[in-house]
Amino acid sequence: MQTMQIELLCQACGCSFAAEPEASFDEVRSRMFRDSSWFALGDGNTFEDMIFSSLMERGAICCPECGDPVSVSEESLNQWAMEMLAGF
Repeated sequence: MQTMQIELLCQACGCSFAAEPEASFDEVRSRMFRDSSWFALGDGNTFEDMIFSSLMERGAICCPECGDPVSVSEESLNQWAMEMLAGF
């Protein structure tokens, strides 16, 4: 069984960052600073929490390379988004 990953992908420049949704804050922070410059994510205990809080606080996550909003893909986030839209 393959583990699902969340990916932040900039359609404009191709910059990306991916991790398992359950990845801890420390693991994600360490990888972000080592591998890329995705340092502007929100607070949270897991990567999924960090993305969720960023989207709720700012409405978008911007690419650290070009500044354009990035796409977020992963099954559980897509399901959460559909549930949020159904509530409006």
